[in-house]
Amino acid sequence: MLDKKGRNIDYLRVSLTDRCNLRCIYCMPEGGVEKKCHEDILRFEEVEKIITACGALGIKKVRFT
Repeated sequence: MLDKKGRNIDYLRVSLTDRCNLRCIYCMPEGGVEKKCHEDILRFEEVEKIITACGALGIKKVRFT
C-alpha cells in the first residue's frame, strides 16, 4: 500500500479504546474528547477483519494502542 507521496506503508496502528488517561499533547485536545458509547466502538471480530484485510494489502506490522 502506498501513501499519497508514493511511500510504502507496511504498518498499521489500531487504537482499541478512547479511554486513555495519559492526555498526551499530540493526541489529546485541551478540551478533551467525547467518550464513545460501548456500542460505537469496534468489536474484536471487526478489528480482526480489518487487520486481515490490511494484511492482504501488504501490512506487515500491527501496533495496538
